[in-house]
Amino acid sequence: MEKRTQAALKDQVLKEFQPLGKYRVRLLADPAKPGAEPTLDIREYVSSQTFEGFTRRGIRLSARADLDLLREVLLEILERAGLAKA
Repeated sequence: MEKRTQAALKDQVLKEFQPLGKYRVRLLADPAKPGAEPTLDIREYVSSQTFEGFTRRGIRLSARADLDLLREVLLEILERAGLAKA
């Protein structure tokens, strides 16, 4: 069976972070919007005999308010787990 690969995305990868299990975390820029803020993309990555690439399972955050909310939620989770100072 021939392995399919996903077509290249139009977004430019500014930074790729350590994988989180089956998820990949990337900071993306849209070349069509030069002045726009970067987008945080957290997406499942599959590597099998028939397919390799990103799936639709994931989230994209580009609004500053959404990124700030995510940071607050993660900090609260770490504080409750005793891994960060309150």
